[in-house]
Amino acid sequence: MFIEKNIRMKNITYIFIILILTSLPCRPDSFIESRLRKDIEDNRLDSFSKPKAAFILSGATHPDSLRYYLDWYNQLVQTLKDYNFDQFDRIGSASKVFGYLHSNWLVTYKEKATTLLNIVKQKQYNCVAGTILYNLICEDMGWSTEAFETPTHTYTIFTDFEKQLMVENTSPMGFNIMQNLKEYSRYLLQFYPENQAYQIGLEQIYAHENTKGRQINNTELLGLLAYNRAYFAMEIKDYKTAYDFVTLAQKFNRDSRSNYNFEIDLYQKWGKKLFDEKNYARAFEVFADAYQRYWDFNIFKQNAKASFYNALSVNWINKEWPSSNQMIVVMLDLQVLDENEQNRLVQMLGSWAEYFYRTQQKKECLEVAALWASVTPDDPQLQNFKNAIISLN
Repeated sequence: MFIEKNIRMKNITYIFIILILTSLPCRPDSFIESRLRKDIEDNRLDSFSKPKAAFILSGATHPDSLRYYLDWYNQLVQTLKDYNFDQFDRIGSASKVFGYLHSNWLVTYKEKATTLLNIVKQKQYNCVAGTILYNLICEDMGWSTEAFETPTHTYTIFTDFEKQLMVENTSPMGFNIMQNLKEYSRYLLQFYPENQAYQIGLEQIYAHENTKGRQINNTELLGLLAYNRAYFAMEIKDYKTAYDFVTLAQKFNRDSRSNYNFEIDLYQKWGKKLFDEKNYARAFEVFADAYQRYWDFNIFKQNAKASFYNALSVNWINKEWPSSNQMIVVMLDLQVLDENEQNRLVQMLGSWAEYFYRTQQKKECLEVAALWASVTPDDPQLQNFKNAIISLN
């Protein structure tokens, strides 16, 4: 009896430690998250399963906590498989799985319950967490699923059933919502600000959602977990952490329809903070990234230019050529410099050319010449510089 009680206490302690570990704030730079980031570099998962990635993105970045949550997930899948659903009635079976989840785990809808950890610990969920859990379980049950992401919402789509079937995961009544689109449009009103809902029209919400959204696969769907964690970091003005999570999220979902406005706001606030701190090189990196994604926002282009020239001036004073070299390559790739700005850049390159020639640094001279040729290839001074480089050892 004592041994049994002691084991039980150890298990309780273990679970308590797991919950503490997963409640601690975690930046997207842990060892496990770094490995996940590397795996998703090509926009696909190779080394990580989707459930494992989902729990990591939810915040389970300690090996013990990750093991605990994966065990929970695998036991849940096995419980559902043990029901031996009718393999010839896939729609009916998917409906029963949906019902089971809402009876046992997707119990309380809460807008800020954004991760799978909220489901496990509090049985709370929002549209992202609910859709991810349901989609991953259905995939493990052998039913292909995808999702539809709109500016305000996410829901499940079954892609290989004999008829189109969509599932609204935020309601226990949400299975096969296509049966009553008029009623579903009204249901979606809760996700819209009141004035915007009336502007669109009460009966047009669903149609509006679909014209603004896009179908995504389950790997893309996982990116929304990282976006949600970025939101929380943004709320406490931890722009660096928010930006790190956003860049991770973009590896999963390169065109997240629900995060356009959030990204734009974050780029501007984080870039401005870096600029105000005189961290011009980092500010340029953020604004250049912003402009590449949102090229129609002129403010990002102007801010990138201002950060660029300030950074080059600081680098010249500190003789930081590698940083300048990298930034110039990025700036030229953006193709946003007008003639006057190109001339200003050439003058800066001329200063570097004179410095490296005087200090007999041939490799750096060749790098300057290559960049100079990218801006004004027919410049007579560039040709004179190239001829002078030949004499260097």
